[in-house]
Parts: sequence; C-alpha cells; structure tokens
Amino acid sequence: MFKKIILTLFSGLIFTEVTMAQTKYGVGSYNTEEVAAEMEYIEKHIRPLNPKPTKRIFITGSSAGIGELTAKMLLAKGYEVVAHARDAKRAADVKRDLPEIKHVVIGDLAKPDEVDKIADQVNALGRFDVIIHNAGVYRGENIFQINLLAPYVLTAKITQPQTLIYVSSNMHNGGELRLDAFNAGNVGYSDSKLQLLTLAKSLAVRWSKVRVNAMHPGWVGTKMSGGSAPDPLRQAYETLVWLAEGTDPAAQTSGGYFFNKQPDSHYRRDSEDSAQQAVLWQALEKITGVKLPE
Repeated sequence: MFKKIILTLFSGLIFTEVTMAQTKYGVGSYNTEEVAAEMEYIEKHIRPLNPKPTKRIFITGSSAGIGELTAKMLLAKGYEVVAHARDAKRAADVKRDLPEIKHVVIGDLAKPDEVDKIADQVNALGRFDVIIHNAGVYRGENIFQINLLAPYVLTAKITQPQTLIYVSSNMHNGGELRLDAFNAGNVGYSDSKLQLLTLAKSLAVRWSKVRVNAMHPGWVGTKMSGGSAPDPLRQAYETLVWLAEGTDPAAQTSGGYFFNKQPDSHYRRDSEDSAQQAVLWQALEKITGVKLPE
C-alpha cells in the first residue's frame, strides 16, 4: 500500500512537471514549442542597447507567435512596447510571458466596435514611433475583417507614426483583389494578404512622411501553421525588429516588401497599380465608413 502511494505521488509530480513545461509561454494552447524555445533564446541572448532606445512601438496580435516574439525581442533591447490581446484572459497571458511590458491594449479585431476602442486606447497612450500590423487569421469567417478591415481602420484612426509595418504573406501571390465584388463572403486568406499589401503600397505613396513597408514571414512554426513548418521562425520576428529599428539602410526605404531582412521581388506588381489602389481605398471607405486622412 505504501509503495502504491509513493508511486502515485511520483507519477503526479512527473505529470505536474510535464504540464508546467507544456504550458510555459502557452505551449499547447496559444503557442508552439518552437515559439517557446525562441522566447527562451531571447531571454538568454538579447541584452538592452546602450544608450537606451527611445522608440515607442505598438504591435497588434502580440499575445502569441511572431507578434509576441517581436515584442519580446524589442523589450529585451530596451524599447517601449505596447502589446495587444483580444480579451482580458489573453492580456493576462501576455503580462505573464512579457513581465517587462507596461501596457496591453485589449480588443477583438473581429468586432468593428472593439477595433474603434483599440484605436482609442492606443491614442490615449500618446504617439507611437512604430506600429506593426501583425494580427491575422488563416481560416474562418472573420478573415476579411481581421486581416484587412481592422488594420485599415486602425491605420486611419491611430495618430500617424513614423513607421508602419504590415505583415502580409507570400501566399498573396495566389490571391485576387476582388474589387468587383468586395465583401467578406468571397475573400480568402490569399486575397486578404494581397489586399493588405496593396494598402501598404498605396500608403507608401500617399503618406510620404511615413515609412511604410510590408513583409512576409514565410511558413514558420507558430500555432497558425500547425506547429510544423520549414522556414526559420527567428528570421521572421528578427525581420520585424529590423524594420522597426530602421537602422540598416535597406530598412530605411518605404514601399518595400521584405523577407528575412532582404527586399523580396516575388510580389504581385498589380499591388502597385494606382488605379486599383484607388478602387481599393474607395471600397474600404464605403464598407467601414472611415476615411483615411491625407
């Protein structure tokens, strides 16, 4: 009987240790083991810059995956970062994962009224130097709203920063702008990422005082990809950090499309067509009722 009790306690201890290991950084819930490993890499290897950087950076979708890793690395370097989570539970997870963070903006990008509240919360914190529109979904009925309408509205309503960065996807090459029938019912993931890239390209022309770029992370090992992917996760979030810092001459340009800290020429050239950009803007203004400032 005594032996059985000991074995039970020992088994329970092992189970508890495994559970704790699996749940660190949300492994098995909102993050993969690869993301957790990168979070630990940042903790061990990234140190504050000297002198301390002064840029203020806001990142959407920063409660998991690439967005959270980008926030983690920027915080480790000493930048002031404001994260975003869709609800209070996820905000608590962010604060646990990123103990250095001071503010987490809360709002569900799938709900237009909450997108407005996100913009209000960000503006209440003052002007930001960099805004990274990272949030996105791969499937589901909210692709159009989360991947395109939300970043458009936030771009329009948040005070203009010095730098805007949009996370697109190389899958945009298989998408369509669908400007003739622009609605949530027929917009897939690839379409939304082409539309987002077109928005970024047009902003780079229209807002000449703002540095606007897009990037694609590749197929990396986050929850969105299912946890198994061939492209290097570290290169993905380091590219966002690299664009946010903007110290490299290549990152000081505007209107670019980047992959692994390099300009990527494999993008749809119709995203740069001024006539199609104008139609996109008109459609977005009509659907959202929000007009982008000049």
